[in-house]
Amino acid sequence: MSPETMSYRVPFTRNSKKNMKHNKLFLLSLTVFFLCCADASAQISHGGIPVAAALPHPLEGGAHAVARSSVTPLLRGEDGGVARTFDMPAFNLDSVMQEDQLDGQSMQRSYRFAHKFYTQIEKKKDAALTVLPDGTKVWQIYIRSKGALSINVLLTDFELPQGGKLFVYNEDFSHVIGSFDYRNNSPEKILPLRPVAGESIIIEYSEPADVPFEGNFTVSEVNHDYRDFLRVEPRSDVVNQFDCMPDALCSEADNQLVRSTVLLVINGVTSCSGVLVNNTENDGAPYILTATHCLNTDLDRGVYKDSAHYMTVAGTVITFFNYDRPVCGSQLKGTGELTLTETYPRAIMEKRDVALLELRKKPPVYYNAYYAGWNMAEDGQSGMYTSLHHPSTATKKYGKTESNLSIISVLPGIFEPQSHWLVPYWTTGSTYPGSSGSPLFDKNGLVIGTLTGGSSYCSNTSPNGASDYFSILHKSWETNDENNRLKTWLDPNNKGLTQQAGMNPNKDSPLFRLNNIDFSAGDSLEVRTLELPDSGYAYGSSNRQTIEFAEEFTTVNEVEVFGTYLLVPPLPSNGVIGVEISIYSGTTRPQELLKTQTFSPQYMDYSRTVGFNPKDKDMMSFGTESFVLFDEPVKIPDGKFFISYKINNPVSFCVYNANFASESKPNTAWVNDPSLGWVQANTYPPVQAVKTSLAIQPLVRGNVITGLPNISVGKEAPLFFDPKSHTLFLQEVANEPVWVNIYSLTGTLMEKTQINKGEKSVSLAEKTKGTIGIVRLLLSNKAYSKKIIY
Repeated sequence: MSPETMSYRVPFTRNSKKNMKHNKLFLLSLTVFFLCCADASAQISHGGIPVAAALPHPLEGGAHAVARSSVTPLLRGEDGGVARTFDMPAFNLDSVMQEDQLDGQSMQRSYRFAHKFYTQIEKKKDAALTVLPDGTKVWQIYIRSKGALSINVLLTDFELPQGGKLFVYNEDFSHVIGSFDYRNNSPEKILPLRPVAGESIIIEYSEPADVPFEGNFTVSEVNHDYRDFLRVEPRSDVVNQFDCMPDALCSEADNQLVRSTVLLVINGVTSCSGVLVNNTENDGAPYILTATHCLNTDLDRGVYKDSAHYMTVAGTVITFFNYDRPVCGSQLKGTGELTLTETYPRAIMEKRDVALLELRKKPPVYYNAYYAGWNMAEDGQSGMYTSLHHPSTATKKYGKTESNLSIISVLPGIFEPQSHWLVPYWTTGSTYPGSSGSPLFDKNGLVIGTLTGGSSYCSNTSPNGASDYFSILHKSWETNDENNRLKTWLDPNNKGLTQQAGMNPNKDSPLFRLNNIDFSAGDSLEVRTLELPDSGYAYGSSNRQTIEFAEEFTTVNEVEVFGTYLLVPPLPSNGVIGVEISIYSGTTRPQELLKTQTFSPQYMDYSRTVGFNPKDKDMMSFGTESFVLFDEPVKIPDGKFFISYKINNPVSFCVYNANFASESKPNTAWVNDPSLGWVQANTYPPVQAVKTSLAIQPLVRGNVITGLPNISVGKEAPLFFDPKSHTLFLQEVANEPVWVNIYSLTGTLMEKTQINKGEKSVSLAEKTKGTIGIVRLLLSNKAYSKKIIY
């Protein structure tokens, strides 16, 4: 998933060299990888199974079978040979780590997580070729870097025909990424790939006999992870650096702004934060604001780069959307599947530390991204300011300050004078290496700057009271170079606006996650296991023959299901290959199979004492959220539908199930018994018949609330909801008792309460931040409905 780096920060106060000496932590980020810009597609993988994983074991399949030993899963050609090994040279890790430590203390460069090797491994000349009986050609390249915790590569000369598929995986198939195909082609023929766990990887490319041309690529860079990149999160929450930083979705942060803030991985070795921003055309052009030092790791030393450098580095950017904590108060890790790769550098203001990038592809609908607005104010401001960022590639964090900003000079001789906002202190949260480039929002939720550096950090559960500084956006709005300023891109038709509201591209057809587990009502997650003499999970792999489990959902109108989120507990066994996710329709139980998708989560656990424990997405140490995308949205008419997972291989797998706080909650979990068929979990003794729900959360879009009464909106609606106090207000005192019903978007009654005669307000039960409810009530025999957001 995401890399580990930390842009480091320059602690600066307006006072003295003494403070500079004792607080040197410059939040500059990133190191170099390679790449160039253009009209490229995203690093979206398209599923499937590598040829080497699908073929039989060599003892069963003869000369063309996979050598699936514990050493390498490489194909064997007709002559019995396998791909040669490309070993990266040894390097002095102690020396590299010392350099990193000195860099962080003396404002030099960035906090790296990987050592880069420049290579020239060509598929045409260096890959081992195997031709299968049906004419399919399979090329494999085996790369090893001794001691690496993960390896990521950069492919150049990348061009694949329709039908060609490329995968990268480690030796025991415990971590597989791909497939990548012709949809990942770009004019520059470049594709950066995210890390794969382990000290060796296999790059496999296959194509059928009838392709229009032979695919090609070159491995130009190999990056050796020496900081356990794949385990950065949630490791960062185990130590106390982040104790004062609330998780974004569990804070006061505006949910839309949370969806606009992104994690950036640059050059395969370092990371920063950034924000997706709107323009005055509201056309969805995918611009990302971040800090220039995230793209130029020598900027802190006054080394300026030419446009070719930024063209190259911008092409290596991987953008992670919605990497958030899915359940408050837990150590569940967010999903890492929602990524886009490669950007154009649109405006690079080195002396102001502002960079505007453009993604080469708009975020897909199911990313549910939000384009933040901006405010190009020229003067110091007052009020409340908020910060959203990814410290050390952790899940998104929140910060707040209720202080006056002032304008200061930072690093004289490098940055222009008076080009930064000074945030004197944080009342909630702080920043940290990796937060560089993150947005500073004003009281109206508009971006006014991006983080350059500072000296704030957490002191246990409180911020330390030190300052940070953010670039001032309006300093980069107008410049002498029309091609290198924010205005050219964010106000392309010169409307003369200095403020622009944000944009939700899905406003008219919102997406939301269905969830039958109500954490705000006290429901909790558990992993139910079978009682002796049986063994294993009640809703997962066990010694029983039951291998498929489903969760039931009900809608009042047609919806589109894009995919589903799964909350998976820590797993004790290796590998999750062979799990299938399916969607069924049915009136009383799962009946008609509509779609099936393979599931391959992508994290890894590692212990420095025992080495690697092959687990996709670090699923051994902590619970993990994963997103499974269906090939195309599945339309479901009103009524019931079911999401299931089926375990086809002898792997250890399940999802969390609910421990209900209320006995009144209905059962929504199903078990597919080999003899009885689909049976409700609360009537199925073999799994200790219990009323529960499975932690499956489909992502849907649809007009699911039209079955409610007429909605009165704006000033005519006599209702007001205060999410901070969870209080619902009437505009006038009630002349009679008023019953209030709160429904979910799917029509489920979440709460029923009453406003007493002579009163005008009532407190509602607390819900998870961002929960949407529909309030329904009768006043003077007139029905009112109003949407509220908790």
